[in-house]
Amino acid sequence: MESAQQIFFKHIKSLLPTHISLVDEIADVLNISNDSAYRRIRGETQISLEEIKKLCQKFKISLDQLLQLNSNSFLFTGTLTNNTDFNYDKWLESCLMVIKNVKTFEPHHMIYLAKEFPFFYYFLIPEIAAFKSFFFMKSILFYDDWKGRKFSVNDDYSKYKEIWNELASTFISIPGTEIWNAENITSTIRQIEFYYTSGVFKSQKDVDCLFEKLLGLIDHIELQAEYGVKLKYNQQPSSNLKENYKIFINELIMGDNMQIFLLGDQYATYLNHSILNYMTTTNVEFNNYMKRNMDMIVQKSIPISKVNEKERMKFFNQLRSRISIAKEKNLVTS
Repeated sequence: MESAQQIFFKHIKSLLPTHISLVDEIADVLNISNDSAYRRIRGETQISLEEIKKLCQKFKISLDQLLQLNSNSFLFTGTLTNNTDFNYDKWLESCLMVIKNVKTFEPHHMIYLAKEFPFFYYFLIPEIAAFKSFFFMKSILFYDDWKGRKFSVNDDYSKYKEIWNELASTFISIPGTEIWNAENITSTIRQIEFYYTSGVFKSQKDVDCLFEKLLGLIDHIELQAEYGVKLKYNQQPSSNLKENYKIFINELIMGDNMQIFLLGDQYATYLNHSILNYMTTTNVEFNNYMKRNMDMIVQKSIPISKVNEKERMKFFNQLRSRISIAKEKNLVTS
């Protein structure tokens, strides 16, 4: 049976990016040798209160959480986006770090309660990724140098290409369960329409292109649902792909983009707030509660991956119809 000290270090490991060694990090924080760090991690040498304090401060762990005290408080950690030390570029890197870290655990799984498109899908299609990046920097983060800018799908976003590709490829490699609602498409349509009426697009062709790419994304997600696998954009399903995808529709509940990750034998919850930001906790009581709650939502939702072909076609046709109506409306008013 693992000791409290071993569980403590296991929790710290779950907080570290995949490229950082737990031993090296502990040795650095406590100013001890790697051998001494190993002995503490294995529970052979007892850590002192002073060392606990240093580790808790470094990794933002509460004593309530560490000692499992009876408390109504839950500790969350997160970073707030800004235009200096945690800008949009850093936000992308942090998202990639999170999902890369998820893959270091076995088993691992992502559950996504969607309010709109699960945002990782944006990065499958460069034109959509460029538009969403533009929208975030201009209208959510309010960067000064983006105030007067206009958008075109032909603008140069090449500096983001590598991280977009890495985000997309890592996301599709993680087994996932998604809970959707027909309203998930609404915010993206409204963003396009608002920019169109505000004269932010450089040409009508940019608007048409975005609607066409959205239709392509709907086709892509429907294909995933049909075969029960996550796919790269334009990738065709094959018999050698392992099933790793489930999608449900819930007509009563509008999600909040909450994500729950299975990390080996534990869970981590990521709560979305203020559009782009997220905060997370590894508190066992909180995460177990959230997982039970998510399970109940799934039970009251309609599965459409590999089953219920009629419901699946009805749902995706409804999304396509909304996009097509918006596209025609903007063509008429142009």
